[in-house]
Amino acid sequence: MPAASRARVPIAALAAALACSPGGETPPPSGDTDATPPEAPAFERSPQKQAYFGDLHIHSRWSFDAYSAQVPVGPEQAYRYARGEAIEHVSGRPIQAQGPPLDFMALTEHGTYMGVSASIDAPDHPMGSIQLVRDLRSEDAAVRGAAIDSFLRSLATGEAIPDLVTDEVIEPTWRSIVELADRHNVPGEFTSFVAYEYTSMPDGQNLHRNVIFRGSNVPHRPFSAVDSQDPEDLWTWMERARAAGDDVLAIPHNANGSNGLMYRAVDSDGDPLEAGQAALRLRNEPVSEVFQIKGQSETHPVLSSEDEWAGFELMDRVLGRPEDPSEPEGSYVRHALRTGLELESVQGFNPYRFGMIGSSDGHNASSPTEEANYTGKLGVMDGAPEVRLGIPQTDFGSAASAAGAPLNFARLWGAAGLAGVWAESNTREAIFDAMRARETFATSGPRIRVRFFGGWDFVPADAGAGLVERGYAAGVPMGGELVAQPGAGAPTFLVGVSRDPLEAPLERVQIVKGWAAAEKSHEKVFDVACGDGAAPDTATHRCGFAGGAPDLASCAVDADQGRGQLATWWSDPEFDPAQHAFYYVRALQVPTCRWSTWDSIRSGLPLPDDVPATLQERAISSPIWVAPAS
Repeated sequence: MPAASRARVPIAALAAALACSPGGETPPPSGDTDATPPEAPAFERSPQKQAYFGDLHIHSRWSFDAYSAQVPVGPEQAYRYARGEAIEHVSGRPIQAQGPPLDFMALTEHGTYMGVSASIDAPDHPMGSIQLVRDLRSEDAAVRGAAIDSFLRSLATGEAIPDLVTDEVIEPTWRSIVELADRHNVPGEFTSFVAYEYTSMPDGQNLHRNVIFRGSNVPHRPFSAVDSQDPEDLWTWMERARAAGDDVLAIPHNANGSNGLMYRAVDSDGDPLEAGQAALRLRNEPVSEVFQIKGQSETHPVLSSEDEWAGFELMDRVLGRPEDPSEPEGSYVRHALRTGLELESVQGFNPYRFGMIGSSDGHNASSPTEEANYTGKLGVMDGAPEVRLGIPQTDFGSAASAAGAPLNFARLWGAAGLAGVWAESNTREAIFDAMRARETFATSGPRIRVRFFGGWDFVPADAGAGLVERGYAAGVPMGGELVAQPGAGAPTFLVGVSRDPLEAPLERVQIVKGWAAAEKSHEKVFDVACGDGAAPDTATHRCGFAGGAPDLASCAVDADQGRGQLATWWSDPEFDPAQHAFYYVRALQVPTCRWSTWDSIRSGLPLPDDVPATLQERAISSPIWVAPAS
């Protein structure tokens, strides 16, 4: 096998190899979206798969934190926004995505006290007999504020308010959520999943999951944090739900705010993990969310000191105690992947063999993932540039405090992210199955498309026009597994990345490697394709090219730098067939303006000095794992 670690291919040869997402071609729905849609026309299935982009983490006024932050719109508007329409916003101005509509989405209203905020606005609702609900409806600000505080304390502690956890409270709203998802699902055109958020937060430490069903044969009510704050109990409930109805998976998010609890090497009681527990987790959590508004969960500079790009969009605070730093170990997916290798090499099981996605966690019934079109995360808390940039506004103070964080905390939030999947069709079944197979990738917002295949027989010429066909025929895609072959040498990889046509060019493509040796794990980042067409340095494994910063007065980017598409063949020059290892792709754009810079330019307000003026948008693939032959 050649000793060189990479080979370049002509960019023109790649165009046919990278299947483009059809999402940009989907028009917004016309007419009354409340009406039952007509039967969907027949649609084609692509055996080489298409890239579909979606958001599996969206809230509306039906989530209590959004309600308390004065979000004016409910679930119906979330579907309209996803399909490309304009909707109302707390600012009084309509909001609408500038890019193409989403291909798929999941409305993930909080399972805890589901039904409360949905009923407060209905004066004749039977819940009006409950004193706390009457207080929440009160015109007396002090009474209403005390009720909100009581409610939020319960959410933080997991101690149930008995009147609000009955079937009579929860089931009607859950049925409405299921019916809405079914009504807006149009196979071949737009996919909507039945879903909700499990919101466990012991002592403010984030253990949240989004629970996504494959179909709509679901339990009569969701399992929430007032049932148990232990995710292992959620997984057990999911096992029963799967056996009785449709398949279901859970997606951990905001591990960065978990204070090290999300990806530990022990169970919830602090005892060593066992193989059965690892299998339970793998079955129920095949993917993890790594990009969203409240920071990225890929890695942290403390954990990846030799990764120059590890400091991207950090929000390393305990989610429910934002004044406290969050412990990095156990809070980031790269470290979790390494922990999985350590467990596998010593004990023979790996609970952290998961894929990657992004999603927004937008609470305005929207997906605010565009830096130049950022409209905030949570109602009045960051609904105007003056608030997002940290300028005190009396009118926003009480509501922002009720939402649980200081006003200027919103500066740390980012315009992110999106889930990417490679699927044969835009249907619930195909997209869900792609997530279960981990053929997924995450982006920080732009629609960067990433292909990644691993095998033993790829050659540099395979990274041309036949990349995808060759990848499926002779290897495994992202999310797959390889076993070292005696005498075969190092595994070989095919990588193809294309830019979002509405975004900046690509600066570089990298492969992140993790491996376990002598019961300890390690990591290394290799540049494998450079935006100037040159090869990375063979000693440093870094590109010589780096994109220039945008013009901070206009946010204009030099369009002549970087590439629209990059593809390469790569073989690990440091491979040891006796070690457990993983590899994943990270693609970086040239630098562009952060949303806070766009806000500053348009509003005339000072540019914040505690957040970066620019950022490098990115995409990361799910890993490919390589196991020793033994």
